[in-house]
Amino acid sequence: MLNTKKILAVAETSYIIRKGLVYVLSQLPDVAKVVELKEMEDIAYQINLLTPDAVIINPMLLGHASRTDVRQRLNLDKKISVIALVYNLIDEHFYRSYDAIIKINDSESKIEETLQKCLNKDQAPQSDQEELSDREKEILISVVKGMSNKEIADHHNISIHTAITHRRNITRKLRIHSISGLTIYAIINKLVDISDIKYQDQ
Repeated sequence: MLNTKKILAVAETSYIIRKGLVYVLSQLPDVAKVVELKEMEDIAYQINLLTPDAVIINPMLLGHASRTDVRQRLNLDKKISVIALVYNLIDEHFYRSYDAIIKINDSESKIEETLQKCLNKDQAPQSDQEELSDREKEILISVVKGMSNKEIADHHNISIHTAITHRRNITRKLRIHSISGLTIYAIINKLVDISDIKYQDQ
């Protein structure tokens, strides 16, 4: 059970999905209030007035945004959890950085369980511990640009062993093991531009 009654905000443009989710959330015993954010233009202003415990948002509303993008663009307080409302498994895979994920076909009990886990955990979310360091981001960029371990080592003035260790840490933290998966992650999180990796297909 949630420790105190929570205020939630739902940001979704689809009337049916938004209304359905708001209805389910408002029925949960530990939810005090659910507010619909339907006007995307002043969403940051609305959230600032409301100061909810969590924002449940379809990341596509901000252009396939990562959790960091959502926090920056909406100027969210660190205490506010950001929960991704996703439509399919591909979205779920790439929104692991969010504090939690709710899928549109989740049952009421599954949604309640997700909220309990998300809103009752300590202030330092587990996902923050898995964020890439600046050096790992640099290595990731080199990987998706198609560089070999030796090229990465030469480019960053590190040993091949260190380059391999960085790659291993990146795949462990992101839980993404394919080059294509890492490439999509890098594009979504604006680490590379899609034009930077076109030559790999040639």
